[in-house]
Amino acid sequence: ATRFTLTSSLIWLASYAFIEAWVIWGFVFIPIQSTYLAPEVIQALVVLRAVLQSVAVVFLLQFGLRLVPWTRERLRAFSIASVVVWAAIIIVATVAAVNLGWNVLEWEDTTAALSRYVFFIPGALLSAYGMWRQREELSRSGMVGIRPYAALAAAALLVYAVVGGIIVEPAPWVPGGIANESGWFATTGLPLAVLRSLVVLALLLAVIKLLDIFEVEAKQQIETLDRARLVAEERARFGRDLHDGTIQSIYASGLHLEAVALNTDDADTRGEIGRVVGSLNATIDGLRGYIRGLQAPDGGPAGIASDLDRIVHDFVDDSHVEVTFRVTGQESCGPLPEDAGQHLAHILRESLANAARHAGPCTVSVRLTFRPDEINLVVADTGQGIRDEIAGEVAPGHGNGLRNMHERARWLGGRIVIEPGPSGGTRVVLAVPLDDVESTEMPATRQGIATEAMS
Repeated sequence: ATRFTLTSSLIWLASYAFIEAWVIWGFVFIPIQSTYLAPEVIQALVVLRAVLQSVAVVFLLQFGLRLVPWTRERLRAFSIASVVVWAAIIIVATVAAVNLGWNVLEWEDTTAALSRYVFFIPGALLSAYGMWRQREELSRSGMVGIRPYAALAAAALLVYAVVGGIIVEPAPWVPGGIANESGWFATTGLPLAVLRSLVVLALLLAVIKLLDIFEVEAKQQIETLDRARLVAEERARFGRDLHDGTIQSIYASGLHLEAVALNTDDADTRGEIGRVVGSLNATIDGLRGYIRGLQAPDGGPAGIASDLDRIVHDFVDDSHVEVTFRVTGQESCGPLPEDAGQHLAHILRESLANAARHAGPCTVSVRLTFRPDEINLVVADTGQGIRDEIAGEVAPGHGNGLRNMHERARWLGGRIVIEPGPSGGTRVVLAVPLDDVESTEMPATRQGIATEAMS
C-alpha cells in the first residue's frame, strides 16, 4: 500500500527487469542447448527470446508513462496503442524476414532493434523525466533524504536510453558505426554489455534506496493512527463533558423555567417562558446531534450525503421551509479530507439557519457534488438577498456563524463564498479540493471547475 506515484509504478520496472533477466539467461542457455536439442526446438526458443525482448521494453514504457501526469483516459489510450504497435513490430519483422529470406536470428535482431527504437528510447526518457519529477513529491512528503536517489535514478535512466536504445545489437538494417554494438566496440574498445551493466547497477542501487519510501510511509501511517486515536479519545471526552455538564445544566434551567411558569398567573409570561423552554430543548437536540457527530465516522461520500440529507429533512420539519437536495458523483469521489463530513454538516446547518433567519419567505436548494478532485456544496435561497458588506469571501469579522464557516472551509483546504444569486436571494458556495492521485488537472483548470460549479 502506497500513496506515491513512484512506488505504485515500480511493479512495471520490476516486470521489465524480470523479463530482461530471462532474455539474458536465454543468450547463455540456448547456445549451450543447440548441441543437444533439435533445430526446430532451438528456433522456437529463439522466437520466444525475441518476443520476451520486445515485451520487456513495453513494460519499461509503461513504467515511464505512469510517472508522467497524464489523464486516466490518455494513459489508457497510450497503453492500448503500445500493445498495437508491439503487435505491428512482430508482424512487420516477420513479413520482412519472409520476403528477404532472413533466418530466425536475423528476424530476432530486427525485432529487438525495432523494439528498442520504438519503445526503449521513449520508455527510458519518460522514466527519467518522471523520476526527476518525483523529487518534488518526495520533498513535499518530508522525504528529503530519499530525494537524491530519485535524481540518481533519473540520471541512470537517461544514460540507459542511449546505451540501451540508441546503440543496439547488429541487425540486417540498423545503422553502422558507433550506433550498433560492433561499431561501438570497434570505436571505444568497451563492450556494450559492460557499459549497460554499470548503468543498470547504478539504477539498481538508486531503486533499492527508493524502496525506503515504504518504510517511511509505514511510520507515517502509524503516526496518523496514533493521532487519530488521540483525537477520538478527545472527542469522546468532549462529548461526555457536553452530555454530563452542558446539556444537564440547560435541562435543569428549562425545568426551573417551567416551575416558574407554573407559579405565575400571567398568561403572557407563561407563553414567553414556554417559547424559551422550547428554544432550550432545540438547543439540547442540537448538542445531542453534535455529540453523535463526534462519535460517528464520516462514512465516505454515501455517508456524508446521508447525513446532509437528514439535516435537510430536520430543517424542513422545524422551519417548514421548502428545500430541495440533490447529490451527484458519489462513485467518482477522490480521497476525502479528515472530518470532511462533520465540517460539511456544520456549514450546511449554518447556511440553512441563516436562510431561515434572514432570507424571509423563500425556497432553498442544496446541491452536493463529488468529483475525483473536488467537493462542491452550494446552498441557494430565493429570499431577500445578502448585504453587500458580507458578500464574497467570508471574512472572520462578521459573527461567529460566518467565521466558523470560514474556518471549517480553511481546515478542509477549500474556500467558501457568499454571493447574491443570479435570480435574487443568496448563495453559499463551498469548494474543497481533493488529493486525487489519478487527477492531473492544473490548478487553473481546477479553479475553472469550481467556478463552473458555483454558476
